[in-house]
Amino acid sequence: MVFDAHGNGIGDAGRAQHELLGRYGNAILRYLHGAFRDETMAEETFQEFAIRFLRGDYKAAHPDKGCFRGFLKVVLSRLVADHYRTRSRRREATLEPDHVLPDETDSREREKSFQEVWRDELLTKAWQRLAEEQTRTGKPWLTVLRLRVEEPELRSEQLAQRLGALIGQDVTATRLRVWLHRSREKFANYLIDAVAESLSSDDIDDIEQELADLQLLYYCQSVIEHRKTLARV
Repeated sequence: MVFDAHGNGIGDAGRAQHELLGRYGNAILRYLHGAFRDETMAEETFQEFAIRFLRGDYKAAHPDKGCFRGFLKVVLSRLVADHYRTRSRRREATLEPDHVLPDETDSREREKSFQEVWRDELLTKAWQRLAEEQTRTGKPWLTVLRLRVEEPELRSEQLAQRLGALIGQDVTATRLRVWLHRSREKFANYLIDAVAESLSSDDIDDIEQELADLQLLYYCQSVIEHRKTLARV
């Protein structure tokens, strides 16, 4: 998509630019808020990224050079580092004795922060799509899974009673377990799809590796294995 957004591919550049910023703008801004702990600086840096992106500064990006997460992490880390260097030069003549400039530790923390934000963003996308399916079908996929996450100690019978009160139906423990199993599968599939979109790849090995790198494989292992089995058939 980055490749297309700069007119290097066969897609429509304007559409790709709009879709990329719309899809990942929230994650970018969340990361910058965490990196700066300052809303104004985060907003300014986000605008700087958007300007550079739209004017074609990243036209050298190519799918063969690595995944989108890696590209974005490098670009944003450089923007943050550039901001700190510029600010440090401006303040050089009036540095306070206890003023500490960003160092390698800050860089490692920013990298860790970026991965956490990216991980959370993918999880959020999966939850949103599960909610959309619940709205579309009337089945309580989101409700039952949220309930299990929020009440991990409840037995099936107790969870069924709680769910029944929420949806206004009598729910047996057996029915609860069926819904919970299916909602977990749906969530895992939506999470896998979100990762595949971020990689622009349907290769199951690439997706599995990305899930492992982001510590998300736990949620998807059985579904990944099922997809691998289907791919071999």
